[in-house]
Order: sequence, then C-alpha cells, then structure tokens
Amino acid sequence: MRHRLRNRIVLNSLVILFILSIVTIYTGIASLELAKSFDLLLQNNLVLKNIRKNLDETQNNLTAYLRAKNSESLKDYIRFASDLQVLAGKLNREIKDDQLFLLERNLAVLLDNYLASTENAVQAKRGRNVSSYVSQYDEAKKIEGLIKFLLDKMNTIYLDEALTSFMGYRTNINLVLFLNLLLIVLAFLVSSIFMMRYSSILTEPLEHLSETVKAVERGDYSYNLPPYEEDDEIGTLNQAFKRMQKSIQNAFEELNKKAELEKLLLEQKMQMLDYQHKLKDAELLALQTQINPHFLYNTLSAGWQLALAEHDETTAEFLEKLAEFIRYVLRPTNRFVPISEELDCVSKYIWLLKLRFAERYQFAIQVDERALSYETPALVLQPLIENAITHGLHDLEQGGTVTISVSLDENTRQILLAVADTGKGMKKEDIEEAMKAAKLDDTAEHSGIGLFNVIRRVTLSTAGRGRVSIESTEGQGSKVILYIPMELHG
Repeated sequence: MRHRLRNRIVLNSLVILFILSIVTIYTGIASLELAKSFDLLLQNNLVLKNIRKNLDETQNNLTAYLRAKNSESLKDYIRFASDLQVLAGKLNREIKDDQLFLLERNLAVLLDNYLASTENAVQAKRGRNVSSYVSQYDEAKKIEGLIKFLLDKMNTIYLDEALTSFMGYRTNINLVLFLNLLLIVLAFLVSSIFMMRYSSILTEPLEHLSETVKAVERGDYSYNLPPYEEDDEIGTLNQAFKRMQKSIQNAFEELNKKAELEKLLLEQKMQMLDYQHKLKDAELLALQTQINPHFLYNTLSAGWQLALAEHDETTAEFLEKLAEFIRYVLRPTNRFVPISEELDCVSKYIWLLKLRFAERYQFAIQVDERALSYETPALVLQPLIENAITHGLHDLEQGGTVTISVSLDENTRQILLAVADTGKGMKKEDIEEAMKAAKLDDTAEHSGIGLFNVIRRVTLSTAGRGRVSIESTEGQGSKVILYIPMELHG
C-alpha cells in the first residue's frame, strides 16, 4: 500500500491534535461561561448604579428648588430627571414569571410614578400652592425609598446569581484541571510511544541502507541489505536500492567489458586508418597516371608528320616539350607542386595544342605573381583545359578562347585556379551529376583525366578542405574554379 508510513504518522498526529483540541475547547467554553456571568453582573450593576445616581441627583435638586426656588437647581433637576426617564424607558415592562423581570417591571412603574410626583411638585411650587407641592414632595420621597429598596434587592439578586455561577465553576474547576492534565499526559504518552516506535522503524532500516551505500562506494557489491517485510515507503526504498545495487554491479561489469572492446576497436581503427591512408595514396597515384592514350597518340602523330615535312629545329623543340610534359605527368612521387611548375606544364601543353590546332583556339593566362610560390595538387589544370577543348569548344570552327587564371583570396586564405571557355556551356543537370558522381566514395573508373578526376583529386589531396565549383551558361561557356587552401599541410 502506497504512503502507508505517512498515513500512520498523519493518523497519530490527528489523534493527538483531537485530544488537545478537546482540552482546549472544554477549557474555553468554561472560561467563556464564567466571563459571560461576570459581564452580565457588571452591566446590571452599571445600570442600577446609574439609576441610583440620577435618582439621588433628581431628589437633591428637587429639594433645593422647593426650598429656595433656585433656577440652577431647577435646571439640574430637569436634566437629571430626563436622564432618569431615559433609563426607566429601557427597563422591562412585560409581565413574566421571573422574579428579576417582575422587580424590573415594578422598578419601571415606580420610576414613572416618582417622576410624575416630582413634576407635580415643581408645577405646584410655580403656582405657589404650598400644600400641594408639600404633598407631592412627600409622595416622591416615599417612592424614592421604595425605588432604592428595589435597587438594593435587585443588586443582591444579581450578585447571588453571579456567585452561584462562579461557585458552580469553582466546584468543577478541580475536575477541569484534572481532566486537562489527564488529557495532556495521555497525549504526551501516546506521542512518545509512537515516536519511539516509528523512530526505530525508520532509523534501523535507514542505518542498514547507509552502511550498504558506503559499501557500494568502496566498490563492495557483496554487502546485502537485511530483509524488510513492511509494505511501506521504506520497503519500496529498500527494494529500489537492491535493484539499483544490482544494476550498478551489472553496469560496472558491462563497463569493463566495453572498455576492453573499445580498446580492441581503437587498435583496429588505427589499423583501418593506416590502410585508408595507404589506399588514398594508391588512389592518388592511380588518378595521376591515368593519361589519355588517344591524346598521346595524336600528339606523336603530329610530331611525326612534322618531322617528315620539315627537317629543322621545330621538330626537336616539339619532341623536347612533349617529353617534358610526359615526364611531369608521370611523376608518381610528388603529391603537391608549386603553382609555378603547374603553370609551366600548362604552357608546354598549350604549345602542343597550338601546334596541333594552329590558330583555331585562343589561350590566355592571367596570374597573380603572389600565388606562384604556393603549392597545388599536381596536374589539375591540364585536364580542365583538355575538357574545355574536347567538350566546350569542339564544335566551334574558330573563335574559341580558353582562359587560365590564378588569384589569391586573403579573406578565406585560398588560392583560386580557374579555367574558363567560350564554348557551348553545360546544362544544370549535367553540372549536378558531375559534382555528385565525383563525390561518391567508390573506385569507379572514369574515362580520361577529366572533370571527375580533378574534383576527386582536389577533395582527396586536401582532406576535404579544398573544393570545386562550376559556373556555366548554355551557349556562352563554362568556368571551373578550384579552391585550394594556402596551407595545404596545415
């Protein structure tokens, strides 16, 4: 059952609070009743005291006026008589079967009669009717005595009732104190027993749990928790910790196994990286040596025809440049060459092309001299020039131009090698297909050392830091730009 332990604690607390609440409520009710009795006594005494005071003042000022006919005494008489009449109006005038109610009604009647007699005496005094005001004064004096008698009697009754209530409370006060003490002791005992019992229930399994945690921290997973049979929160915690302990032990063992496996995988990965490095070296070498036999055949054929037609130094120069070009192309050991060497190879290749095609194609070379000392992957411009002649300008009888440019971008720290032609251009789909095919990680062989070859070699030789872009407009020509990092070995 969930929250069983909490429910026990809450229930015990509610029982204790209930006992203490009964003690408090009982004491409060008794005190309230006693306070009400004394409050009523004080209020009644205050009313009777005011009546007696106004009665005395009214009688004294009436006597003074009748003896001396003093206007000040008359004013005071009227004032106190009015106050007395107000107090008389607040008294009970109903007939009830209760001694105090009857006395209060009689007091009200006597006050009315008294005020009537005093008023008649004042009027008789003003009318100089001596016998009349003397008679009314005597009547008022007699009623005054009766009123004071009733006031004393009522005071006595009120005091008796208050004393009776107090005596009843006083009689029970020892019982109340005893019950209060008994309930407090009972609440203390119940709380103490509960706290001792449940502190033991709480602390013992928690102490065992703490010892087990310390053992796990030391790496000792053999320490087992004692059995705990209660189905409460501590039992849930106990079972959860056992599962966690087992899980940690399994995870630790699994971690050791994974560490061994990762060590083995790391060794295999290092071997694989070494193989991949050697494979790339071999692939670069293979890509560099893919020379188009057709181009070599046509060039040598032209040299042979020239040798037949002319027996001069031109043939020797032709053969010399061809030999130097072939020697540059077939060098397998140099991955990177200075841009100046790459441009020298391009110059020899253009000389051979002019010899073959005469004035059919025009060539222009634009070079930023600052770039000549930087390095580039070998043989990246010649395939692009060949591609421009073969695919871009092939269908043009004359007027075709190939522009080779070399520039620096200081912001991006790149060298820009570009080959542009004024040929028929490329379709957008052909450009996307060429870029996509060149990025495939396969060993598929493409014909010649053309565009695919260059894109793939730039990517491999620069470890992905270099890139190639193609700009083309159908009918206006194409431009291939190679972005080579200035720091190839960084």
